[in-house]
Amino acid sequence: MSAPKVSVVMPVYNTKEEFLREAISSIISQTYTDFEFLVVDNGSLNYIKDIVNSYKDERIFYYRIEENKGPAFARNYGIDKSKGSYIAFMDSDDISLPTRLEKQVNFLENNPEFGCIGTATEVVGDDASKMNFNSLRDHFEIECSLVVLGCTFCQSSVMLRKSVVDKYNIRYRAEWVPAEDYGLYIDLLGKTKFKILDDVLVKYRFYHGNTSHRLKKEQYNASRIIQNYAINKYCNVKTKNQQLLSKFIFGETLTYSELNELSSVMEQLIEELCKYGCPRNIVIQALRKKVKKYFYHCHSLQGQLNLMISPINKMFDLPFAWRLMCFITRGIF
Repeated sequence: MSAPKVSVVMPVYNTKEEFLREAISSIISQTYTDFEFLVVDNGSLNYIKDIVNSYKDERIFYYRIEENKGPAFARNYGIDKSKGSYIAFMDSDDISLPTRLEKQVNFLENNPEFGCIGTATEVVGDDASKMNFNSLRDHFEIECSLVVLGCTFCQSSVMLRKSVVDKYNIRYRAEWVPAEDYGLYIDLLGKTKFKILDDVLVKYRFYHGNTSHRLKKEQYNASRIIQNYAINKYCNVKTKNQQLLSKFIFGETLTYSELNELSSVMEQLIEELCKYGCPRNIVIQALRKKVKKYFYHCHSLQGQLNLMISPINKMFDLPFAWRLMCFITRGIF
């Protein structure tokens, strides 16, 4: 019997039955059928096994880890057990739309230079209005955004080319939980091309019980560590203050002298990212977005005053009227 083309890996830990059944049904009803479905039970209560075994589909393979060892371990367990050329990830409370696998496989089959692709995502759930995903689609935008802005992909929409992660021995890192997916994409930088398909092919469930909600603070802190790692690894920027770039990226308050130095740091950062093949206009666009976000989140009068007269305004063509609005709304009120 030949190996399936796709391995769908879904870790499970005590997921609500209604959500789990929706997730399983969304995979076994895919229009693309050449796949194996690896359900990795990460030390759940017995009801999870009963739910999975209630589906009489020979493509489903149930694996149980007796003691919960965290999501990175469970995902890596699924990767190591997988036999497909492509690995599709799925969280146990999300929904894949019927043509997800078909469209992702079709893209990868016709674009061998790409090894990590996601899809546009619809956020659903009782807190959906508080969550969204980046609208970036193309490789260089995604690559630059991963370093400068943070995680770009919805984990449940991602499909990887297994040969890439095996060639470079890339797996999820336990020390980066609960932002281990972001860490994986950072480790893939420079080793393959990225893409996010335009079609909405996944529904991401954002609700009070999911990981992004329950572990919001821990996820933010882990993401900071990962992003700082990426900055140090991929951005060879020389500065008097070695923490300056990190402070800016993470939105920490900068003094007037630090803001003056920031413009030269930005120039170096642009050059470094361009060395990796990112077009200059894409890099500037991503940094401009980050600078505007920095303005918006600065809530001190002195900070906004420093920003008003900073050299970075000219570099990123920030209109005076917009800066004045930020000064009034964020610094004064």
